[in-house]
Amino acid sequence: MDPPLPDEGNADWSAAIGRRWTLTHFDDVLTVNKERSSHWSTRSSVVKAWREAFAWLALTSPIPTNGSIGACHIDAVPLATTRRRQDVGACLPVVKAAIDGLVDAGVWPDDDPDHVLSIRFWPQQLAADSGLRLVVSTNESGNS
Repeated sequence: MDPPLPDEGNADWSAAIGRRWTLTHFDDVLTVNKERSSHWSTRSSVVKAWREAFAWLALTSPIPTNGSIGACHIDAVPLATTRRRQDVGACLPVVKAAIDGLVDAGVWPDDDPDHVLSIRFWPQQLAADSGLRLVVSTNESGNS
């Protein structure tokens, strides 16, 4: 069993030994249930906004955007302002949009299994604002 998820200030997010980048965006999280009940045009605009936000985060953070980081593992942590419980994987729509945004920014050429080895969903964390934290980690310590 994994230990409890560390807070944002603690960099020990996973057992992987290698490079690690944390990207956090604050906005209302589109859950699977909300996505299913939304009109396609609403869903499309929300997904587009999340995709663009994570592309921008990648381009303005230390994560390499030249496709050089290699295969990675991704930890997805939804952030919530209340203790209202949600299913662990409920944030899937925004996680997929966020990963697509990282591809758009050039982190990887594609989000296929050669580049994204795993996606791990964590239970929501209590935060001042709603949002999503992605932690991208490699098993290699090479230079970017």
